[in-house]
Amino acid sequence: GVGAVVAVMLAVGLVVGQLTAGLRYQARVATHRERRSRSLFEVARDLSSVLTTEQVVEAAAGAVSREFRARTHIFVLDLNDRLESLVAPPEGAGLDAGTARWAFDHRQPAGLGTDTIPGSAWLYLPLNAPMRTRGVLALLPEDPRYLLVPEQRRQLETFAALTAIALERVHYVEVAQSATVQIESERLRNSLLAAISHDLRT
Repeated sequence: GVGAVVAVMLAVGLVVGQLTAGLRYQARVATHRERRSRSLFEVARDLSSVLTTEQVVEAAAGAVSREFRARTHIFVLDLNDRLESLVAPPEGAGLDAGTARWAFDHRQPAGLGTDTIPGSAWLYLPLNAPMRTRGVLALLPEDPRYLLVPEQRRQLETFAALTAIALERVHYVEVAQSATVQIESERLRNSLLAAISHDLRT
């Protein structure tokens, strides 16, 4: 009778409602995923075109700050394998170079949300490149819970990996340029000595 029809219509309405909600959720997830993929692509593109350590630090810090709504600081290695800041660290924000060094030495994250100094407001991620660790990425998020989302954490780790690879690439570019300059100066020195020796003989 009428009751059965109403029951069927109600059941159909509930099923359609559930399907619509599911599709909306999947559409939201797909949109977030697409946005994350686009931002990764943009960071990778920007980091692949820079030529100096300073440019890597500037591009990476800017991208991480925007993407994760956080204050960001990057420590890099100097010529004596010490961590240094190419940009002045933020004043009064509780940034700790000692924790950054620990993360660097152990090749493990430290600070916010980790087992090492979890009470810190900052998260310290080592920049592990294929050949060696190249520095430390520190960030102070506006909302610490944002980094507890697994997908956000994976995205951040991917940003760190891209930064590490870019730092390693420019390091070898700088090494190659230095070697070329040394070879050229040695060649000029030898030419000069040969010319002086010839002049003395004649």
